[in-house]
Amino acid sequence: MQKVSCLLFLVLSIWVNAHAQTFKPVSDPSKVLAALKKSSESATSVQADFEEEKTMAVLKEPQRSSGVFYYRKNDKMRWEQQKPTKYIILIDGDKLRVQENGKEKNVGQAGRMAAQIRNLMLGLVNGNFQNSKDFSQTVSESTSAYQISLTPLNKRVKGMYKQIDLVFSKNNLRLKDLTFYQKDGDKSVMKFTNEKVNQPITDRIFSEL
Repeated sequence: MQKVSCLLFLVLSIWVNAHAQTFKPVSDPSKVLAALKKSSESATSVQADFEEEKTMAVLKEPQRSSGVFYYRKNDKMRWEQQKPTKYIILIDGDKLRVQENGKEKNVGQAGRMAAQIRNLMLGLVNGNFQNSKDFSQTVSESTSAYQISLTPLNKRVKGMYKQIDLVFSKNNLRLKDLTFYQKDGDKSVMKFTNEKVNQPITDRIFSEL
């Protein structure tokens, strides 16, 4: 489950470098959140390439990985890391499956943690994180983007992450950047490109590892 947690938090297309921008509090957070929620609800499916960079205190150089992400209403998601190693997280309704290097891992015994991982992954994509009691939220903006900063309140999530930042382009209100700040000081940044919204995705993407 630790590997699942790291990868999932390492759900989500033009590149926006959030950390090179200056963000300031918005005057009407509820208006921004409502617009973002409407945008996420309008997406019946999403497909995008992703690149992830993880900075770790114990390593001099950041770790990089890349792959493809798929989402379809309702509650279907596939996170497929292709490089440097193959790793798949598959969500189909209430089911969570994981495959590493061609072998499926048993996550069924993880119970509550598996459910939390599923809910968090889907929530970051479909906008339901706004209604979650597991986080407090602050909303800020730059000239080209909105940033939602989530501070974990849930004990399990709080034990792993200090903060989660989501960056949305003002042009189309789509998620471009996702950053996880871990309690131990490590940081994971995901960026998404080649995004396709509301395009058909074959059923097997969400059923076959």
